Amino acid sequence: MSRLKITLAGKLRYSEAEGIQFSLGVGERRKQRTIWLEAVPNAYEWPGLQKTGDNDEYLRALHEEPSYKLAAKEFLELQRCEPQGLTADTFWAYRDHVVSVDLGEPETIRDKQRDSLMVKHYVLRRERNYERVRREVEALENLEKLDRVSREPIQESVRLFVWQRDGGQCVKCGSRERLEFDHIIPFVAGGSNTERNIQLLCEACNRSKGSTI
Repeated sequence: MSRLKITLAGKLRYSEAEGIQFSLGVGERRKQRTIWLEAVPNAYEWPGLQKTGDNDEYLRALHEEPSYKLAAKEFLELQRCEPQGLTADTFWAYRDHVVSVDLGEPETIRDKQRDSLMVKHYVLRRERNYERVRREVEALENLEKLDRVSREPIQESVRLFVWQRDGGQCVKCGSRERLEFDHIIPFVAGGSNTERNIQLLCEACNRSKGSTI
């Protein structure tokens, strides 16, 4: 059995005036250009609209059609909950991403339920990986801005873990301003530089803590 090949193919765009389209790159890589296609199924054969040979005229009429406007809004919301097939059979929309599903072999039977599940898995895993990278980058960018409280430097891996664990905010008041790494058990009292003994405090909460010790 051949394995499906799923790749990111484009993106969705929506407007009240033009409904919802998806982008695709066509042509060779160095000379590739982007085209926009209607995303709503049956958009190019919309009930009640006659094709005149002028595609631009047809699309203008389509985008002004009340039933199409309603369908475009519904499609936008549906694809944010479950993968939706686009006008082209091999493309799917999910959470504003457009992906292509390649069966690998021409004789492979298309199974929409299987394709939908694989599309969902691909997009959710991609979003999760992106969010993890985004949090790490945010933490790394902020590490250099924080004052080091201890006499001995805290390892970067520990600082990164603490930042992510505490959500980049003071554990006492929730502030995201003037943050510092604080030793729960003071370093001078034998406290370690491990993540269990380090927390994020804003400057005010850290000074307040110090005054009560």
